[in-house]
Amino acid sequence: MERLGDNELLRFFRRSKTEMSCMENPQTFLRQLRDYDLLLEDRYQKVSRMQSIKNIRNGLYEFLDLLERKQPQDIKVFWSCVFKETILNEYPTLRRLRNDLMNGTFQSDIPPLERSETEEADKGKRKDVSEDEEEAEKQESSVKKKRKLKNRDVCDEEEEQPGTSSRVTREKIHFSSPLKKGEKNNLYKSQLPVTCGEKKGMLSRRRLANDEEGEREEQTDASHDSGRKVFKVTCGPLAGDLHEKRFATEILGKSIRTETKWMTPMQFMQEACPTYLSWKKDIECEGKALGDHIKANILMIHEVQCDCKLCKPQSKDLDDEKNDDECFICKTEEDEFVMCDKCPRSFHQKCHLPHVEDNIIGDGSQWMCTFCVYKANENLYPKESEREAALSRTISQRLLHCQYLLLCLRSADKDQIFASNPCGLERYSSVIKTPMWLNNVAGKLQKKLYQTVGEFVSDVQLIFSNCASYNQGNAGYLALGNRLKELFDKEFNSVFNISEQTVG
Repeated sequence: MERLGDNELLRFFRRSKTEMSCMENPQTFLRQLRDYDLLLEDRYQKVSRMQSIKNIRNGLYEFLDLLERKQPQDIKVFWSCVFKETILNEYPTLRRLRNDLMNGTFQSDIPPLERSETEEADKGKRKDVSEDEEEAEKQESSVKKKRKLKNRDVCDEEEEQPGTSSRVTREKIHFSSPLKKGEKNNLYKSQLPVTCGEKKGMLSRRRLANDEEGEREEQTDASHDSGRKVFKVTCGPLAGDLHEKRFATEILGKSIRTETKWMTPMQFMQEACPTYLSWKKDIECEGKALGDHIKANILMIHEVQCDCKLCKPQSKDLDDEKNDDECFICKTEEDEFVMCDKCPRSFHQKCHLPHVEDNIIGDGSQWMCTFCVYKANENLYPKESEREAALSRTISQRLLHCQYLLLCLRSADKDQIFASNPCGLERYSSVIKTPMWLNNVAGKLQKKLYQTVGEFVSDVQLIFSNCASYNQGNAGYLALGNRLKELFDKEFNSVFNISEQTVG
């Protein structure tokens, strides 16, 4: 990093704070910062004791923001300590940031005027950035809302409403009820007993109404240490994933995602077997009845008078429930999505292949993703007699198949290990002479730079061979590469209808 100026590192830090604060299980990350005297012991203990994922992320962001404002001279030390190989192996987010920093990708996001200021600063002419300039940067980075894109601002507005409890430190408040099952007391319909350290009091439900949904999420987070949000569920022969943040009641909140659609628990049970009578007993959640998880407060049924968008949805909320809350390819929830009208998948416009242009979104017609288009047409192509025959096809003849294959790979790479340019990795350029990565293949496919299917396959296989060469001493990454290679080979034979006797 010696070739990078302090101002460049500081700007990159500013742009990466939110992404770093959202890393899962940041305990090792925090310990590393403490060991390098960047994080004081009291703040380390404060963040480490938090159980709510939301509080952990807020606490980590507050620390990073404080480091930027109060200790900008330590930013280079920060990057040096978190870019250690042991830390990078645990946090794919940091590895991606390191790659972007080393190969200069981040500089393409800086406007020309801002880059010139950075260069001057590195020569000793640095000037402080005013608050007005920072506000302008935030406005420039805002995403333009488009029709047919998934609307997420309703949830954000609910969380940000300044209820009375916004002045309370939430991780220190404990909610409790002295009532046992079956007991009734009208008092607890309007108030809740709370404690904060040795102090006790009553919390008004009415005054908390604007922030009720946010409090429910925090109690749910604290009810199980694992911080898990998605659970494997089965009902008879049917399997799916239950998403906690969508769970409301048996008939409200489409919280279970199967391969083809989102369903409420009741719909999931009826889809599996119409004769089943009890969704709490007949739906199994990782070896136990779903009702057992509810009794243990791992899942919480919303109250009858709940006013959240799951319990009292508007028409656009019901429409949003049909599709995923994250991009099917990059697995992030940022920005807005274009949603397939035939399946539950959602995509960023540039993550999908082919890219989804604005004029397609705005024409009001139904849109099908490449997965659905391929499934609708997969039987229209004849079987290839040999693998070589498939590789010799012009890319225009089988463009849909190649797009489908690459989307499968990128989606299977859940941590985006093989997505970005790996040249910033230690000693990578000395080991690998021809780098290749999934986003690069996607760009070439989008721009129609391949002439034949074989050229496309050659680039994909190069990713796997590079992985095997570079990671000879890293069994974890080597296994990831092998798993993706096996998936690609299997899907290739299936997609191109290669007869079994010709495979091998």
